[in-house]
Amino acid sequence: MRGAPRRQRRYWLAVVVVAGALAGCEAPLPEPESAGARLYADRCRGCHRLYAPGSMTAEMWRVQVERMHGDMVRRGVEPLSPAETTLLLDYLRRHSQ
Repeated sequence: MRGAPRRQRRYWLAVVVVAGALAGCEAPLPEPESAGARLYADRCRGCHRLYAPGSMTAEMWRVQVERMHGDMVRRGVEPLSPAETTLLLDYLRRHSQ
């Protein structure tokens, strides 16, 4: 009986380690050599991991990109230009859910 709590602790520690490792993994981007994928990787990876374009709907991406624009301005990071925003949203829409 005494070993049960220790085994449970090890089990949960292993779950946390595996979940953390998986959360840090990035799936390869679709069309990785396209201008949109390169822009997404170049501008977004500097602050956070890249989320798979298929992980959200086009509308969800529009909201996220708009929200990130505000975050970039608040943090003093040069925001995407209107042309970059269009390119990024076109890319994300093409590969969204």
